[in-house]
Amino acid sequence: MELFLATIKETVNPSTQPVGVNLVRDSGMIECLKIRMRGKRLTICQQIAYSRMYSWSTWTDAGTSHCVLGAACTGMITPPPRVMDGTVNTGVYQETQQAAAAMQQAMPRVSSNVSGVLTYPLSRPFQGLTPDLVVIYVNSAQAMRFVQAFLYQQGGEFVMKSSGDAGVCSRAVAQVAITGEPTIEIPCMGDRRFAMAQDHEMMVGIPFGWLERTAVGLAATHKAGIRYPIPFQIPSECELPPEFITSDNDVAFV
Repeated sequence: MELFLATIKETVNPSTQPVGVNLVRDSGMIECLKIRMRGKRLTICQQIAYSRMYSWSTWTDAGTSHCVLGAACTGMITPPPRVMDGTVNTGVYQETQQAAAAMQQAMPRVSSNVSGVLTYPLSRPFQGLTPDLVVIYVNSAQAMRFVQAFLYQQGGEFVMKSSGDAGVCSRAVAQVAITGEPTIEIPCMGDRRFAMAQDHEMMVGIPFGWLERTAVGLAATHKAGIRYPIPFQIPSECELPPEFITSDNDVAFV
């Protein structure tokens, strides 16, 4: 993880920290951990916000995960009927209940029996604990750099899917956990309103097994000249109004 963090800092340098995420199936493994935010009712996006912005570790389980969509996506609860039949989205995100149900049924969800979700800044992991996946919030240019890194070894194309809702919990966490492949997603309304996601931000979800190859791809493309921030091509003799242009009649200091 040290190589990954160092490479991220050198090549992409996101404004907030990469976050380690564990979908914990045996809650006994976290009982002795010193977790900053435990016992508070939080959404998944709020957990990640605390970790990426404040460097705090967080824990929620079925009793404290506040958003039904996030709790269902991450496998802490069985998706209730009001979610799967589209009731929660009808007239809000979709015109009809049939359309809302179709969206919900296509949303990635981890199989049940997850005891809880643990988040922490990747730079401060718990001893002996390896993250299941990493979530990083980036801007669109930084997201481009990650796509280039993901495709550096295998080529092809990177396919991004979105539901316009439950962004980080369904795509950056659940989809990554299910498929073992990286994702890029757009923050949802809840992430923006309650977890401080900014207008320019997107999130990248990376499975732990991809960290090394992502670092390799970022470093190699960086060395090849694909840099962030993107350098502008600044022209010489740019077009200025005539009175702004130095002339031979302007006297230099002696």
